[in-house]
Amino acid sequence: MNDYKTQLKIVKKQISKIPLHKIDSEVKALKKAFDISYENELFALYKYERTQQEELKQKLFSKLTPLSGSLSFLAIQILAANSIMNKNNFSKKDIYFKKRCGIAINHLRVNKTIVNATKCKGGYKLNGILTWASGYKIFDSLLIGFHYDNKEYEVVSEFKKAIGFNILNTPKTFVGQSLNTVNIELIDFFVKEENIVSSNPIGNYTKNKSLSKTIHYCLYSLAKGAIKHIENRRFKTICKNKLLEQKEKYLNSNNPEELDNLRIELFNLTQKIITVSMINNGGKSILTKSHFQRYYKELIMFNSNGLNSNIKDLFTQDFLDS
Repeated sequence: MNDYKTQLKIVKKQISKIPLHKIDSEVKALKKAFDISYENELFALYKYERTQQEELKQKLFSKLTPLSGSLSFLAIQILAANSIMNKNNFSKKDIYFKKRCGIAINHLRVNKTIVNATKCKGGYKLNGILTWASGYKIFDSLLIGFHYDNKEYEVVSEFKKAIGFNILNTPKTFVGQSLNTVNIELIDFFVKEENIVSSNPIGNYTKNKSLSKTIHYCLYSLAKGAIKHIENRRFKTICKNKLLEQKEKYLNSNNPEELDNLRIELFNLTQKIITVSMINNGGKSILTKSHFQRYYKELIMFNSNGLNSNIKDLFTQDFLDS
C-alpha cells in the first residue's frame, strides 16, 4: 500500500505540469494525464486485497479529482471495468487488464431494454444505441451492457469503428469535452461468446451501483480542492470542518438509502463551498485557468451522470423541502 501512495505522489507531480484546464477541454491533454496514471498502475487496484481496495480508491480520487474531474471520470470507468472482470473471474481478464478499458453499461439501470441481442453461432449480435460512451481514442476496449433472455449481460469489445459498430457523433458539452464522449449505433454487431464477462438477473447492475461511494469520493475531493484555494482563514476552517463531518457520515455508511441521501447533502455542501469561494474570489473566478470555475463545472458533470430515478426524486424533494 505504501508503494501505491508513493506512485500517487509521483503521478500528481507529473500531471501538475500539464495546464489543468486543458485536461478538461483537450483530448490530447487528457490522454497524456490518463496514460501517466495508467502506466504508473494507479488503476490496478485488482492487485491489492479486497479489504484495501476501497481505501486506495478513496486516496486515488482524493489526489486525481482536484487535478482534473475528467481524469477522475475516466478513472471511475476503468476501475469499474477492471472490478467487474475481476469479480466475475473473467477468463480473459489478465489480457484486458493490460488494456485501457471503458464502460458502456449505465443504460442497464433503465427499466427497459436499450441494447438487445440475438444468439448466433459463437456469440451474439447486438442492436441498439449506446449513448455517452466516454474515452473514445483514449480507451482501447469497452465493456458493453445488453439484454438477452430476461438477463443483463456484460461483454468486452474493442472500442473502435467496425462492421456494425458505428460512431455517430461527439456531442459538444458544457464540461469535459476532452472525454471525447460518443454515441454508438450497434447494428447486428457481433460479440464473441468467449468475451462475455457476466450474466445476471435484470436489475443486478442497479443494485450494485447503489452501494458505490465513488461519486461521494469525487464530490468530496472537489470540495477539498476548492478549500485549498480559499484565502479567508476563518471561512477555510469552517469549510474543512463541515466537509469532514460529511466524510465521516458516508465512510461509516453501507446503507443504500442513506448513501443516496448523503450524496445529496454532500453535493449541496460542495456547491456552496465552491460558489461562495468564487464570489469571494471575485471576477477572476471566471478565468479559464481559475480552479473554482473548473470545479463548479465538474461538480455538475459528476452529479448529472448515472442518476437513477430515486436519486432524481430525492433531489427534487430536497429542493421542495428547503
